[in-house]
Amino acid sequence: MTLTELAIKRPSLIIVIFTALAVLGIFSFNQLNYELLPKFSPPIVTVITIYPGASPSEAENGVTKIIEDALSGMDKISEIRSQSFEGVSFVIVELLQSANPDITLQEAQRKIGEVLSKLPSSAKSPTVSKIALDEIPVIRSGVTSNLPPKEFNTFLKEQIKPQLSKVSGVGQINLIGGDEREIQVNLDRQKLKSFGLSIMQVTAIIKASNIDFPTGNIKDSDEQFVVRVAGKFTSLDDLRNLAISTSRNGGTIKLKDVAEISDGIMDYTNHVRINGVSTVALNISKQSDANAVEVSKLSRERIAELEEKYNSSSGAREIKSIVYNLP
Repeated sequence: MTLTELAIKRPSLIIVIFTALAVLGIFSFNQLNYELLPKFSPPIVTVITIYPGASPSEAENGVTKIIEDALSGMDKISEIRSQSFEGVSFVIVELLQSANPDITLQEAQRKIGEVLSKLPSSAKSPTVSKIALDEIPVIRSGVTSNLPPKEFNTFLKEQIKPQLSKVSGVGQINLIGGDEREIQVNLDRQKLKSFGLSIMQVTAIIKASNIDFPTGNIKDSDEQFVVRVAGKFTSLDDLRNLAISTSRNGGTIKLKDVAEISDGIMDYTNHVRINGVSTVALNISKQSDANAVEVSKLSRERIAELEEKYNSSSGAREIKSIVYNLP
């Protein structure tokens, strides 16, 4: 019996078959994941090295050239470009299209590990990374509040960021801008000189006094207790009353005698404005295997819940987000 003859003699069977195919197709379509951008990694590897306080020529001679020489021996390299600025070195390795960026990334890390001892001691460890489109933030937003700027920045780090991190598929959350808290110790040079102290001595004493480490354990008949030295500063008064030396007459010289201690803010390195309003930028990146559209949807729903939660009638902790780049 041919298909045509079967369709004429048993039309109900054909209807059932095509109905089942349609239901199966609709179900399969709903199970498909869709992405904002295709999974594509350009064949480029970057090496960024921070060298605090170095001039462009120092960064080039002490870091950039050493890294270039180390990476030049890798396979399937099309071109190596570099740029040296004040305090930072950039090395960009462009690969052939046949190269595997993941394997090249591992090889570059191995090559740089071999020359780490040749880099200046004050230079930070080089950061090796590849350009991947799936690492681009899926949400870029600006957050504002009626809280004091310093308190608002702390509130974002301790309250908002952990709650957004719990969203399924969220990989990393970055905060840009805002007033970062900083404990400032402003030393008086004349007072230091009168007491016969140097800046390095005071700095070393502060670092050595602000410590918290295990010292051993105490064993009981059925238990064991870990003993720690809790020497972290808990308040500004602890820092002000820190003994740094003794005077000629046997008195104690405290840090407040030679310095002014204040609870201030760090110098601005980034400043974010949206529509002329100063904000804190909040960027959300997805996990490598997560779906960008789904993560964006869940994150926006969570942001809306947080806005409603902290939008109290008194306005004591009101927050508001301005999402300005979404898939």
